[in-house]
Amino acid sequence: MRSFAHRHPIRTFLAIVYTATAAIFAIPFLSSAGIGAIGLDLPGVAPFILLSAMSLVGAAFITTALAEGRPGVRELHSRVFRFRVSPKWYAVAFVALPGAALATAFVLSGVGPLAALASNPAMVLEVAIGALVAFALINWWEEAAWTGFALDRLQGRMGPVRASVVTTWMQATLHLPLVFIAGGVSDGRVAPEAIPFYLIALYVLPIPVRMTLTWLYNSSGRSVPIAGLYHAGLGVAAGAAFIPVLAPSVDPVWVYAGFAALAVVVLAATRGRLGLPAVETRPVAEVALAA
Repeated sequence: MRSFAHRHPIRTFLAIVYTATAAIFAIPFLSSAGIGAIGLDLPGVAPFILLSAMSLVGAAFITTALAEGRPGVRELHSRVFRFRVSPKWYAVAFVALPGAALATAFVLSGVGPLAALASNPAMVLEVAIGALVAFALINWWEEAAWTGFALDRLQGRMGPVRASVVTTWMQATLHLPLVFIAGGVSDGRVAPEAIPFYLIALYVLPIPVRMTLTWLYNSSGRSVPIAGLYHAGLGVAAGAAFIPVLAPSVDPVWVYAGFAALAVVVLAATRGRLGLPAVETRPVAEVALAA
């Protein structure tokens, strides 16, 4: 097992993660919220998403221990708990996506969303607290795995842009069961005709988001907390309590156009390097993804 993990750390990580995810989401998938194979009513999927986040960070550390031993675990631990970075990165991580969403709403509907936000400071506080809670419970731990472990390994071999795309697809595959569980990716059950849209929302729309996240991670000195805070900002920017409240006439899916514009700016400014040094001197592990 150690030999295989050392040669194929990404494969080992994915095998652990997808197996754990299948076990965790089996109950809601089989329950009345899913395909209804068992007569079980659940209060929601939040506890299972929390368990999934814990399994992710566990898989990242287990795979690192198998592949690299204690030195690798110490290095991953340092990235996961790298809070001592410039305060500017915290500000950028937290406001980048909500700011892009608000700018998109401004382009589509004028100053109304800005005025609504300025007149409702309680909303700002509420969504900020919600984002920080999501960061502490889920997003930080998710990014410990997807960014601190997977992306960190992939970008040294295939470059930051391709690594961002592959990491997006790996993460999307983990969330795929939620499409078939009521309350997983929408407030209710996804209609069969809407499934293709949600597949695009999982596999395509987040790619620019991940690219900007890669830039933040690299530029902040490979800080996982910065990546997790940015992920929490996505929950705000694309959530039902933000643009749908400030600009009801704007289709929320348009915020992803703003995210894409932000990614284009970052790609152009970094010439596609997304903050990764032009010469990467760290050893790169095997990252082949073939089955």
